[in-house]
Amino acid sequence: MAHADKGAFLVDAANYYNAFMQAARMARQSLFILGWDLDSRLVLNREADMESSEREHIDAPAPLEDYDSIAFLSFLNDLLAKNSELQIYILNWDYSMIYALEREAMAAIKFAWQSSERLHFRFDNNHPLGASHHQKVAVIDDSIGFCGGIDLTGQRWDTRAHSTDGLGRQRPDGGAYDAFHDIQTMVSGEAARWLGQLARNRWQRACGEVIRPTPSRNIWPPGLQTDFQDVRVGLVRTDPEWEDRPSVQENLSLFGDAIARAKHSIYIENQYFTSDAVAGFLEESLHQESGPEIVIVTPKACPGWLEEATMGTLRHRIVQRLRHADKHNRLRMYYPEVEGKDIFVHAKAMVVDDRFAFVTSANLSNRSMGLDTECGMALDAYPPPVSSEQSSLRTDIMDAIVKFRNGLLAEHLGATLESVEQQLTQGSLIQTIEALQSKPRRLLPLETGSGTILDDIVPELQLDPEKPIQVEKILEDFLPIGEK
Repeated sequence: MAHADKGAFLVDAANYYNAFMQAARMARQSLFILGWDLDSRLVLNREADMESSEREHIDAPAPLEDYDSIAFLSFLNDLLAKNSELQIYILNWDYSMIYALEREAMAAIKFAWQSSERLHFRFDNNHPLGASHHQKVAVIDDSIGFCGGIDLTGQRWDTRAHSTDGLGRQRPDGGAYDAFHDIQTMVSGEAARWLGQLARNRWQRACGEVIRPTPSRNIWPPGLQTDFQDVRVGLVRTDPEWEDRPSVQENLSLFGDAIARAKHSIYIENQYFTSDAVAGFLEESLHQESGPEIVIVTPKACPGWLEEATMGTLRHRIVQRLRHADKHNRLRMYYPEVEGKDIFVHAKAMVVDDRFAFVTSANLSNRSMGLDTECGMALDAYPPPVSSEQSSLRTDIMDAIVKFRNGLLAEHLGATLESVEQQLTQGSLIQTIEALQSKPRRLLPLETGSGTILDDIVPELQLDPEKPIQVEKILEDFLPIGEK
């Protein structure tokens, strides 16, 4: 737990990128960036390419016009040119070759040759075999921190309008991409210092260099929304057992605890849904005679044939399990659509009972619960006290959590926040969604088909490992008996 002086939910990457630029311009000494993927060509501010109707869906104000259509690396170089004391540290996951065609070619060379010597870029492969660094973190002077589901890379930028025209949705290579939904959080104060320490620990593990903390300041970009303030937040990690470090499974524990204590409603947005453990938590909830409603918003399908054949197969199994357990008709699974085109859900968020919100980098997959590095932030309307005093309800925090969830529903349903709030006073979460369904924006029931050929051929195939892969076990499973 750490105290957040101020905090905000940044829904969709246009809001995050604007807030990141505003905060980064305030940096004096240090800027840390951790990513699963980073792209030097990413255009951060695209308001020049947007229609006025799209601009209305951006909450975080853009920085000065000097930064219109500026690329990520150019922006960092501008920060360094204006401040001779600033040091920038970037850790990008040293990705598997299966992703090579999706990544920027020669990224390390571009960051090294086209920037100041005060920009330090490294690929990070300090993790077990088969794992990845999936944290999406940025920290400015140990004073402002970001974490959640959004990387500073291509094919992420979008507004809450998710316009079908998508004039701003251009890849670094110039091609267009479909609507994309995601969430990031922003905090200041002690919580930002915690994220700064996480980044420094990662840097030391990857590079062997100790970076001293920066004296923190009480700063927040002018004009930027504040959704909550003066509250202790949970900062939640996944870190696999590796070398001399023990396993950390705080994301898994938090999902389990939050689902177990839910009484009225569980609202989840997530890119994947393949975690056996989380499915078990939800099954237990569905078995209760008078348990909470469960609404899950996820993509219509996994991108690409390989992911659909693997992660899609695993999702199909989990969905079938939950629907079988739903004897009391309290489960709904949806995907968002705008004007007949589905919106890709990359967000990883959960809201429980108007009192608890969680935004993380962790997918609802086995690997995100135990194999990959992950980081998230949790907010509770009954925040744990500093002393032994009993927790008490913070109505301002509850209001922030309710507004966050209702805003997501309004976004997906093409409704106003007020209409969602009014409908919820008359019915349940599911009834509200069904009552507000209308074209062109709506949430449609998820259909997962009847599985794939992998279901019949290899029903127990571990396509989504939950712990570090043991080479000896792979050899034992796949080598011919005579060669074991």
